[in-house]
Amino acid sequence: MIKKMYYSYWLLLPGLLIFSIFFIYPNLTGFLYAFTNMDESFKYTRFVGFDNFKSLFQEDDQVIAFKNTFIFAIITTVFKIVLGLLLALLANAKLRTTLFFRSMLFFPVLLSTLAVSLVFSALLHPSRGLLNVFLETLHLGMLTQSWLTDPQIVIFSVSFVEIWKWTGLSMILFLAALQTIPQELKESAMVEGVNSWQMFRHITLPLIMPVVNTNVILSVIGGLKVFDIVYALTGGGPGNSSQVINTIVFKNFAAGRNGEATAANVMLFLIVLVIVLLVNKVLNRKVEG
Repeated sequence: MIKKMYYSYWLLLPGLLIFSIFFIYPNLTGFLYAFTNMDESFKYTRFVGFDNFKSLFQEDDQVIAFKNTFIFAIITTVFKIVLGLLLALLANAKLRTTLFFRSMLFFPVLLSTLAVSLVFSALLHPSRGLLNVFLETLHLGMLTQSWLTDPQIVIFSVSFVEIWKWTGLSMILFLAALQTIPQELKESAMVEGVNSWQMFRHITLPLIMPVVNTNVILSVIGGLKVFDIVYALTGGGPGNSSQVINTIVFKNFAAGRNGEATAANVMLFLIVLVIVLLVNKVLNRKVEG
């Protein structure tokens, strides 16, 4: 009888063991490493307390990285949600070209980040890039910019590439939610004389709020944890003008500053955790309301 009682727990043991070895143990040791001054051989040298965390807010390049990470996360989240919803509303329309339209918008999501970065590096080249050449052809030379080499705008240029690549994912999630809304509900609203804006505000939006919640959280997490698109496009440059938290982590590990790199990772984890919990709480109130 006792054996039968604990039989199911024995079945969980292999999975729990694997999870502990490859997730729980590395994360716990990572928190420990963040409080040590550790060299490139990953050996403890000495306990330094919160010194690694203090340095994150004292060195200029790391302060810039935190600032850029928040700017990037806010810009990309807002545009991916707004554009994704607008495109989903268009893709949900019953048109002959709807299937092609959906496929075309989702296609960038399937592309390799490295491939996208290489293409946009060529498109946004300050002298030979297609965008600047196109603007010059239209006699709009005053609009040409050094998109990836101007410290003032580089983080916005990288944000644009991220938005172009991932808006299709937001669109697909919104589209799936839109298609769950009963057609009878829409028809009843039309009979009552409800216009398109009123239908969207009072019927469509409240019904898809759970998906809005999901999309916002995914976009926020992706924005805060960004690395590949930034590193492939600019490497964090020019100077430190497009550094984000994960490029600083990579830079510190490469320089053998493992304690500081781990501290930055821990700080990123805490930032993501707190922001996601706050966003989820706010959006859940709207869903329940």
